[in-house]
Amino acid sequence: MMRVLGRVCGGILALVVGFWFVTATGDLALAAGLYGTPGTYKVDTCVDTSNTRKDSDYDCYGAFTPDSGTDSDAVSVRLKGTGHDYPDGTEFDARQGIEPETIQRVGFWGVVGELWQVGICVAVLAGLGYQAVKPRGQSRRREDHRREPSRRQKVADRIGYAVVVAISVGILSWIAMAAEPSP
Repeated sequence: MMRVLGRVCGGILALVVGFWFVTATGDLALAAGLYGTPGTYKVDTCVDTSNTRKDSDYDCYGAFTPDSGTDSDAVSVRLKGTGHDYPDGTEFDARQGIEPETIQRVGFWGVVGELWQVGICVAVLAGLGYQAVKPRGQSRRREDHRREPSRRQKVADRIGYAVVVAISVGILSWIAMAAEPSP
């Protein structure tokens, strides 16, 4: 019964994280400049939407102007959860996605801002894959060290390495975001 419950919960978690991975990867590709309309985002104002005093969650209101356009082509856009209280009038390079309200900061800081999500998603999905692939009933301590590890154990070990790398990428991305200089 517990094995079935574990697999059902693992499947639901995989679906949720898989959806998050797809959206985060799309945002990462937009921040890296792989698609979208290049332009400039100009902040009109930022508002702290958090009800607590400890944490801040900023939504910024402003306008996106495509590089090929004029000020009359500017599109008014609300950026949710920017993580920064940008001063009024701040401008930064951005890309507009397929949907007009999808704006993403481009360049190094834009990529770093999205990379942690992809790292965490890969770590969770790889962890679920590890749980599905690892051999049942074998402990590494009880293994006979003279025997060659099974093919399944070798695959599980490689997936374990992917988990470690993905967690490291996510943590380094968070550290880089914390060290980002204020605009």
